[in-house]
Amino acid sequence: MGEMKRAMAREEQDRRGQDRFASTVVIAAAIIAAVRLARDDISSPSPRIQAAMADSVSLARKILQRVIGG
Repeated sequence: MGEMKRAMAREEQDRRGQDRFASTVVIAAAIIAAVRLARDDISSPSPRIQAAMADSVSLARKILQRVIGG
């Protein structure tokens, strides 16, 4: 029973850690996407814009993982 409580507490701690950095990833991804799309017409959605946003989120996550040592 004690192991189950510890496992649940660990999962909760991991979730809080991920929530804590979620806003960091969003901000970093927005900055990366803004730089990449600075000279593009972004008035309407396009596959290029969606790909740039997805790549930006992926890159922001990789940077965060490197920073926190994961």
